Amino acid sequence: MTASFFKFLNNISRIRWLLIVLVLAYIVRVVLIGAGDFAVYYGASNALLDSKMIYHLPYPVGDSTCEYSYSPFFAFILIPLSILPLWLADWLWLFLNLLALFRIFDLIILFLGIKKDLTRKEYQWWVFLILLFSVRFILYNFDLSQVTLILLCGSLESLRLAIKRQWMMGGFVLAVVISIKLMPLVMLPYLFYRRFWQTGLATLGFMLLLNLTPSVFYTWSGYQSMMIEWFSVLNPMSDDFTIRQNAVEESIHSLSSFIPAFFTNDMTRYGLRRHFIDLPTETMIMVMNIARLFFILLTFIFLKTKPFLQINDKKRLFWEFSYLMIALVLIFPHQQKYAFILILPAIAYLLYFILIMKKNKFHLEKTSLYRGLIGLLIIVWLLTTASTDGIIGRTLYEYGQYFKLITWGTMLLIVPLFLAKPNLILRSGNFKKFPERSHEQT
Repeated sequence: MTASFFKFLNNISRIRWLLIVLVLAYIVRVVLIGAGDFAVYYGASNALLDSKMIYHLPYPVGDSTCEYSYSPFFAFILIPLSILPLWLADWLWLFLNLLALFRIFDLIILFLGIKKDLTRKEYQWWVFLILLFSVRFILYNFDLSQVTLILLCGSLESLRLAIKRQWMMGGFVLAVVISIKLMPLVMLPYLFYRRFWQTGLATLGFMLLLNLTPSVFYTWSGYQSMMIEWFSVLNPMSDDFTIRQNAVEESIHSLSSFIPAFFTNDMTRYGLRRHFIDLPTETMIMVMNIARLFFILLTFIFLKTKPFLQINDKKRLFWEFSYLMIALVLIFPHQQKYAFILILPAIAYLLYFILIMKKNKFHLEKTSLYRGLIGLLIIVWLLTTASTDGIIGRTLYEYGQYFKLITWGTMLLIVPLFLAKPNLILRSGNFKKFPERSHEQT
């Protein structure tokens, strides 16, 4: 990992240095305004250091307070930052997010073979279009000092290490991000399904060890009580994750907010009706669970092959990973706008796919597919990225929040991703698949 980091520094281009300077300037602005959600992490870490129960406490964030909902392990690993002044700790945290963002781009480039398959000009267009699609969600993550970039980076890194048969390190990286926030847990069954047994088992072992580390600050019964409180906070069937998602604001965009918005008459704003039908609470919860099950089952459509079949085609694995990230942000409860940075892999893949089609003149053979992908991506961009107040103004932005345009756009993104199957890239460019059980460096 250390060698990779120094290699990353040595390969930084002038354009990347410029981006780093701009983002660092933005980070300074964020720190001056306030620490966002990092203030909550910081407060919970200090409470843990004092052997206090870290849940259901009011942690100050600006002029208001919030409760901590992440794992005890996350509060534990932030202890080195919690002894620093809040502004300095937040700056270091945001800088770590910046490194994670650049590593995500590097990993995508490695998985898709971007620099091998695209010309310099095509590569520049690819980077520009990705930023055009994702800049809104990148900035949300920095504005609120979030953790999603690190979760995405760790999930993708663990898959790379699994392919390279570095199962111990891959399991450790995945265990760390799962132990921070449970969202990447979706990667665990995927690793077993793709027969990366050792990485999956290593992940389970490391998760057990990592989640025991906060116990050093408590008696064993105190530690057990805290873990019970954490799981109660995460309960996906609680009222907060079912019927109250839209009660105060419209910033939640996962299925736990989408289903209540359109299947109950719990909130009417701007004189506009949005619900299709008003369902009783029990029925609405059932519909929500059916919707979650639908996206889980759709995973098997993407996986397609029988279980426990190992596939080392990097493009195919990345395509599957891209869907997992979409499903993850839809299925997990209480996902705010910053979490939708998880659609970045799918966007990166589709833009690459379109450029490859055009490069190899495959778009002439599959004209309807080529135009359809472009058209669908434009609609996705309008619904997810262009619906920000910086583009359409505050009033239209509020309507977009109310009608859950980001969720609509994310669900629509599944359609072009499914159509752009990796085997079409192989046919159009005659690229060789990543060889089975290869030790090629990624």
